Amino acid sequence: MAESRMSEEQQKKIALDLFLDAWDKACEAGVEADLLCEVMIYLSITDLVADRGEETAATLFENLPERIRDGEFSLDEDNDA
Repeated sequence: MAESRMSEEQQKKIALDLFLDAWDKACEAGVEADLLCEVMIYLSITDLVADRGEETAATLFENLPERIRDGEFSLDEDNDA
């Protein structure tokens, strides 16, 4: 595989755009958003484990509940729930 000459930010933007397009197509085809979330998380974790190993992947997720509760993944800043 050729080395990428794009910055990490450029790569993230392209990846996000492609995933959002796929997400929209799946929703238009009748797949529910909750199921898409579960599938995307599953695929992400399995790739992470395959790439970095079980222990490293587990370590990355150790403080995930706290990060979620702290709002790291909340897009709506007005959401206090």
